[in-house]
Amino acid sequence: MVRLVNRGKSEPSDAKALASSAYQLVRVYSADVGNLRVSHAAIEFDLLIPSRDILPSATHALEERLGPLLTLRELDTPAPQMDVGRAVDEGIGLFNEERYWESHEALEYAWRRADGPEKEVLQGIILIAAALVHLQKNEPSVALSVMARANEKLSPYRGERFGVSIDAVRETVSGMIADERPGFFKIGARPYGSRAAA
Repeated sequence: MVRLVNRGKSEPSDAKALASSAYQLVRVYSADVGNLRVSHAAIEFDLLIPSRDILPSATHALEERLGPLLTLRELDTPAPQMDVGRAVDEGIGLFNEERYWESHEALEYAWRRADGPEKEVLQGIILIAAALVHLQKNEPSVALSVMARANEKLSPYRGERFGVSIDAVRETVSGMIADERPGFFKIGARPYGSRAAA
């Protein structure tokens, strides 16, 4: 996965044109681009390459035309093992950086190891991250639909879980659903990893 600085202040509505531009830049290397997403800070996408040997050339071409490289991550390698608290902290941190796809992955790692209410709350936050991935891909109606599912999942819970105010998250998401205007937002959180669940 490639993340480039969004230096042109592109919006999710530019995703299709950016995907086409990125593809034109890398097709000479027999590479392809998939799942392009746009946040305030970054343009991110899967770069499908036939060989690691072409990676430097392909990323250089992308950087010259679209923006400087922020991060490069291999998706076909297993995620590092970590404890649940660290996975939650990482997932929330990534969420707040608008790295919703990566947030989803980190939180899913914690979700697989959780049970009871913690599992349900994590699933609700994961669904919100998934909704915002759809928004980054300029799919607002899909984002709203997934947000509604997330709100249903979170509806039985109040107060703070994992250092996150569930009430504030639900209120934000409910407002977006009511207005039919999904948007990027941060979830206020205190580090969870060294504490027990609230």
